[in-house]
Amino acid sequence: MKKHVKKKRWFGYAISALWISSMAIAGFFTPYFIDNISFFKIRALHIEGLENIPSEVIVEEVRKLKNNWLFINRAILLKNINDVTNNSVSNLELSKNFSSGGVELKLKIEERKPIFTAIKDDEVVFFDKSGTRFYSPYIPHTNLIVYTHEIELINKNFENLKNLVDIIGDDLKEVYITNLATIAYTEDGVKITLPPLFLLNRNLVENVAIIRMGYNINLNIKEMEINTEGVVIIRGGEER
Repeated sequence: MKKHVKKKRWFGYAISALWISSMAIAGFFTPYFIDNISFFKIRALHIEGLENIPSEVIVEEVRKLKNNWLFINRAILLKNINDVTNNSVSNLELSKNFSSGGVELKLKIEERKPIFTAIKDDEVVFFDKSGTRFYSPYIPHTNLIVYTHEIELINKNFENLKNLVDIIGDDLKEVYITNLATIAYTEDGVKITLPPLFLLNRNLVENVAIIRMGYNINLNIKEMEINTEGVVIIRGGEER
């Protein structure tokens, strides 16, 4: 009886050892097979939507994932691309067409578009229409430059600044943001002094736009100031 139990025990040990060995061999060879069998390889890469980012940047990130569709999914690839482009991509769509010779990988990329460039000392960042910060070395500075001593002021009050960009944006050249005031300069040299960014609501900006448009019919305005009550002061200028 004892002999039988011993035999059974040794048989169990042998099966366990065989199973462990098989798993070890499989674990050793599986990556090799996955990396070398053509079925797992990407044989064609189609990229759509790029406007500023060089296609080589995207190709390199695919290559880093072993050029193997098993290791590529949307979330990982989007994160990796944004890591090397400073958050310059807002969306990525990915699809795979399978065949015996490999996979055709299709990428549709949506790049972020800056609505203004913010500068604090030597720090340069872009803001897109959703208020997301990014910086693309492949995009030149926008026509509108916003200078500030603290980028966080823009983060906290982005919607108020976006109101200014939306309403007077095409005509704006530079904006200076401090804790005390928001000072904007238009393309034709008009200085517009507004309340600090956290008090800059849409109605105030619309008042400036309406009054400026109306007065510019007959006056060459040089400077405008608006207070929190909506009173607009016009300085300089002369009848045309």
